[in-house]
Amino acid sequence: MYKPLSLLLASLALSMLSFAQSKNDVLYLLDGPKEVKVTEVGFNTIKYSYPNETTVYSVSKHQVTKIEYGSGREETFESPFKHVNGLDDAELVYISYNSEDIAGLNPKGELFSKATGVTTLSSINNVKNRAMDKLKAEASMLGANVVFIGNMYQRGNDYGGENDYGNSTQTTFSGTGYSTEKLDLTEVESIISGEVFHHYQTHQLNRNSWSPERSIATTYDKNRKPIMFEIEKIIEKEDGVYVSGFEIPTKIKELKVISADDEMVILMERNDKVITNYILISQNNRILKNINSRVVL
Repeated sequence: MYKPLSLLLASLALSMLSFAQSKNDVLYLLDGPKEVKVTEVGFNTIKYSYPNETTVYSVSKHQVTKIEYGSGREETFESPFKHVNGLDDAELVYISYNSEDIAGLNPKGELFSKATGVTTLSSINNVKNRAMDKLKAEASMLGANVVFIGNMYQRGNDYGGENDYGNSTQTTFSGTGYSTEKLDLTEVESIISGEVFHHYQTHQLNRNSWSPERSIATTYDKNRKPIMFEIEKIIEKEDGVYVSGFEIPTKIKELKVISADDEMVILMERNDKVITNYILISQNNRILKNINSRVVL
């Protein structure tokens, strides 16, 4: 009498156990979660396959924040990729020599940096560090927070001889900038449309210069208030979001949006060896509020 019931309960238990064992893992990437079956967590990469498939894929651990295993266990990872908002965050740019780190990221453009010692007594390490700082600066001004180094060249000091001139140490880097983030046209429109901005600063880097230059761009009206303006047009292109119709002293009609939030918008212009960022601040920015609060005597 009780045998069929026992068999039914046993069958249900086995089904529940089978379901629990077949539950998929969840891989949390920088661009969102993905339901997979993790097959290996290595030193640099994580390998996985999609449910009911056998093809194995791999992703850099730097692009993963967490794994929720089907068993219920969680494993978290700290990505070295940080949010970079222009030149002021240049030191946060991550340098990689591993191509797997940048798989699937958004390319921002080619990079090149060169630094040369002043004399044949110049420190090799100091010159190398200066070249790296310039590379990170250019990347940050492009809107990149990751740089993949494609090539590096370094020579030491050559003191020359009786009939030969010496050469000071030199380091060059070439690579590509990438971003873990992608500007959304709708989001940029919601920030810029109907808002007024003030051109507060200009940042510029010439590849032949020693380092980037920052300059205050603030101009005032007859009442000694910062001049404000609206951006007339927002355009989406294959490589990003651009704007036109602005009161900025540049011959370029369209500038690329590097970053945008409620307080600041950074626009970019690139010509040959020179890259320029225009820092626009909105009425919500505390800097502009401080400027407007000053009493002119």
